[in-house]
Amino acid sequence: MTGSLITKKKIAKVFKKLVGEIGFEKVTIAKIMQESKMRRQTFYDHFQDKYELADWIFQQEAIEKIEDNLAYEDWQTIVENLFVYFEENQLFYRKILQFDGQNSFQEYYTQHLKSLIKQVLVVKSRSEKTIDSCDLLFLEDFYATAFVSMTTKWIIEGCSVSSEQFAKQMRLAFLMSFDEKK
Repeated sequence: MTGSLITKKKIAKVFKKLVGEIGFEKVTIAKIMQESKMRRQTFYDHFQDKYELADWIFQQEAIEKIEDNLAYEDWQTIVENLFVYFEENQLFYRKILQFDGQNSFQEYYTQHLKSLIKQVLVVKSRSEKTIDSCDLLFLEDFYATAFVSMTTKWIIEGCSVSSEQFAKQMRLAFLMSFDEKK
């Protein structure tokens, strides 16, 4: 692991801790770096702002669970692993999800889920008729938005059901809609 990656991970760890304690909006670069015992400039050597840091954390920890596994895991396993990750990090994401301004987590999450959903739709369309590209884009957007909305609700409500149960419910919803015939 390079020094740069180690530094980023240290900053991210402190950021996650502070977000859990005081909330996303109250976390400042100064607080992160003071808690990290590093110079403020070190933050800017790696990240533009706390939004980019939050995106980097999500990219490093969660998106890898999607994109790195697309080639060899089925989508149901990827979804379950993602929910396990969210359940383990629910305090951090609950605080992040309460912020819904520009650069919100929901926007970022939606964009990344589209690649997983596209893969599912492409596999599904092979077994049936080809899906028109316009319809494919609509379905990617529709399912990604629904997925993010339900995930957000689940996290904000404190992961009231286990990640395994929630993954089962999401699979059921997706499979039922995919099994519908025209």
